[in-house]
Amino acid sequence: MTETRLTRRERRAIAAEWREVPFKARREAARLAKRGERHPDGSVDAAAVRFSRMALQEPSSSFLYTRTFQVMLTMTLLLIAVLWAEPFPRWTSGIGGSACLLLLIFDWDLKRDARRILAVPRTDC
Repeated sequence: MTETRLTRRERRAIAAEWREVPFKARREAARLAKRGERHPDGSVDAAAVRFSRMALQEPSSSFLYTRTFQVMLTMTLLLIAVLWAEPFPRWTSGIGGSACLLLLIFDWDLKRDARRILAVPRTDC
């Protein structure tokens, strides 16, 4: 069975639906999934499942979206920041590398929570 990729419009709709859920409920859904429980509100749980499936699906087959490229870019920028002798490329690379590292950590945490949400047993999904 082939997996169909979500279109950009579908991805935006799912993300908008997830953003409509209050932050407290989103945080509670992730916390409950960590304990192996689903959110008691069915609409929040359904939105969490849709968003988690979207978060774990690769948006494109392009190399730019792979974890390998992201790590290589981060390490390259941080290496330039450490080894370059001139001050301008050094501090700009340091800022860029730090931003890339923070985005990698955020992405890792998001995908970890998405895996936890999808791992909770559901009978109606």
